Amino acid sequence: MESLPFHLLEEILFKLDPKSLVMMQCADKSIKSHVSKDPYFKPEYFPRLGSDLLHMSSLGSNLLFCHSNDSRSTRDNNKDPLKIEFSHILGSCSGLLLLFIHGLCMANPLTKRFRFLDHSKSNLLSDTGRNRLSRKNKNRIGFMADGITQRFNIVCVQELNASNPDETMYRFEINSGDSRWRLSKSTVTCGSSNLMTGMKPVYLNGSLHWLRNDGSIVAFDPETQRARLIPTILPQGIIRSKILFAAGDNKLALVSTTVEAIYIFTLEEISTDHPKWVLAKRIVSLEDKENINVVAYDGKCLMVRETKKKSYDGLVHGYDLRANKWRVIGSIPGSCDSAHDFYQFKPSFFSVKVLVDVMTMVHDHDDKRMSSLCTIMRLIDEMSHTLRTC
Repeated sequence: MESLPFHLLEEILFKLDPKSLVMMQCADKSIKSHVSKDPYFKPEYFPRLGSDLLHMSSLGSNLLFCHSNDSRSTRDNNKDPLKIEFSHILGSCSGLLLLFIHGLCMANPLTKRFRFLDHSKSNLLSDTGRNRLSRKNKNRIGFMADGITQRFNIVCVQELNASNPDETMYRFEINSGDSRWRLSKSTVTCGSSNLMTGMKPVYLNGSLHWLRNDGSIVAFDPETQRARLIPTILPQGIIRSKILFAAGDNKLALVSTTVEAIYIFTLEEISTDHPKWVLAKRIVSLEDKENINVVAYDGKCLMVRETKKKSYDGLVHGYDLRANKWRVIGSIPGSCDSAHDFYQFKPSFFSVKVLVDVMTMVHDHDDKRMSSLCTIMRLIDEMSHTLRTC
């Protein structure tokens, strides 16, 4: 490989799936050196990968569904869900997953490295048992992993009554990978409104964002500890139960569905006092579909869940925004409850500097929590092995 021209070597490496790339690094020191030392390789490589879809009941479940979003994948997207210990998915960022399996756990399924985190000292999570998280608490937990700084943060936002009864105060609790939960000195006090029920926080450009019922957004940067309110209002005509708060193309986005079309709004002028939602794209909805809800969006792909009233099974459809084309990604058994949490996951051998000395290789043993974690990692490793560049 050392004799290959630089451009040809990169062309070959860019076509490898993540697992094969890791194996190539183990077999060839020159490739390992190139991948680890070239500052432009990873930012160029990972955007070429497609995102897969993980989902389970919003109330937590012992069933995890996985769908590959690559048309060339050999994985059976209609196979039975994975049976594990009762768990929650809390976040997905830069190839890392934040899970709740009898406690918080952060893991990279591709590299097989993980870290269990103590939530007992958290003000928000201290009353949480080892088995279940309430849906309200779950959506107040934000997770971010920064590929540039190679750090991660878990942030819990708390809603408190302000001294003025017409106002709400938000404060933030941070964990950066150790047993300490730090309460930020930064707070946000604003007009009274609750965080939107069932809406997950969104990570973008170093900050976590929570959407409120009045359309405004609470934003917090755990590195600078800057907290602020983004004074937006929801676009006219959208149905609250039919929207998704997400990020794509380096912008916050709202995706709204109607019978006729799906609308993608992006937030413009976010750093000003007058940010506004602008319609960026209109997609003709799927024909003859009874009930659809947008479940995931990343700027490249849009995913919707179709619920069928006259059939036991529902379907997950994906829309490629570059090719302007729909396709079926997988099915969901009718026995599943209607409320599911969906997360796009892109495998990565991303490592977090702060955890290098404390993360441990996964080994199977009798502990149920470890057994479930190992099972999840093996399944996602299987998915990443079939993943190919777009």
